[in-house]
Amino acid sequence: MSHIRFVVPEDEFSRAFFQMPLDIATAAAVLRERGHTVSLWDRRVEVAPPDGPAVDGLILVTAIADRAQCYPLDIGPIREAARSAKELHPGAWIVACGPHATQLPEATLRELAVDHVSRGEVDAAAVFAAEVLLERGNSPIPAVLDRSASSSGFDLGELPVPAFDLLPLQHYKAEVFDGTRLHRGPSGMIFAARGCTYGCTFCHLPFGTRMRTRPVSRVLAEVDALTDLGVKSAFFLDYVFGINPRFYGEVCAGLRHRDLTWTGQTRTEIVLKTDVREWADAGCRGMWLGAESPAVAVTGVNKRVTQDDVSEALAKLEAAGIQPFAFIIIGLPGDPACLTGSIVDWVAELPAKFGINQLFLRPGTTLYDELAPRYLDGRMPTTWDEVKQVTDTYRRDYPVDLDDLEKRLLALPNNLGNGWTTHE
Repeated sequence: MSHIRFVVPEDEFSRAFFQMPLDIATAAAVLRERGHTVSLWDRRVEVAPPDGPAVDGLILVTAIADRAQCYPLDIGPIREAARSAKELHPGAWIVACGPHATQLPEATLRELAVDHVSRGEVDAAAVFAAEVLLERGNSPIPAVLDRSASSSGFDLGELPVPAFDLLPLQHYKAEVFDGTRLHRGPSGMIFAARGCTYGCTFCHLPFGTRMRTRPVSRVLAEVDALTDLGVKSAFFLDYVFGINPRFYGEVCAGLRHRDLTWTGQTRTEIVLKTDVREWADAGCRGMWLGAESPAVAVTGVNKRVTQDDVSEALAKLEAAGIQPFAFIIIGLPGDPACLTGSIVDWVAELPAKFGINQLFLRPGTTLYDELAPRYLDGRMPTTWDEVKQVTDTYRRDYPVDLDDLEKRLLALPNNLGNGWTTHE
């Protein structure tokens, strides 16, 4: 029997909350089924690794499921996690999985100084790498392991319930509700469907553009596993909750009979054509929309949502008793709302709590492919320092000070970071 340890790096900057590494819990459940011992060192919440038997292999996850869409470009904390893990377990092989390994495998292999990288969706890539390395032993020659040539992910109908017991559940916090009061508290995570059929050019899609749903019975089994462990609130990580009305209708029907409140994320268009009271009846207390900017439709990023659409969707959620949340992006190409500063006034009037994302040009997105050469002497980056340089240069060249714009937005009363309490 082999012992596999997953390692999660520290975040590159401070966050309001930490989501559980659901993909690791899924991979761990599969590895356990196949006879292996699995442990987790989440450096975001635990300074020292857990005790246990000698470790045969280390799997470094560079960006967990919650961060995979917006994975970090600063790999310093990831490199430090790799160094620390190897120092503690000098006899174990180490493989990196995640968006970095998938998008720039050779650079990731070299710059993290790991033995191997494994491409594809994290849970499938991790299991594939573990079984290859345990079977053949660690090669002295670093290699890119690629399961994606045949299949980038698991058959979702065959996955076991994630190994939630492996996770230090008390540490994972997100936006949760006590009645109607919003606060930061313990939260689980559910993934009912993977993929997104929309094509926003700034968005990294680690699960591709094809929707893959799980059997509703298995989704509800995961809910039951979480609630059995005392988790009463969860986040649906599905990128477009409600996009398949029949599927999500069945999920909501099952949730109505369970003791779980939840938040999720979806598109403005889905809210406008859905009876969202069905979500509220199933325990939904909050829903995130990609509002982005009042002028997002004219920025050329393939998102044709108007500010009237956003206002109508937010009002519809609020009327159903669901707290609206809005993702805001600053720095979209040529965004007139950023250039004039009017985005601040627009956000201030939104009937929603909001969070801010600064635009990063990430490998694996169409916008990166389009813009990166402009900011690196006409060529594509080959290192992660060069990738970061592209975004840094893009930001410096932006006609207005994006850091100042962010400060003005962060000061608004409806910023999610303002006006909530923490229940530890």
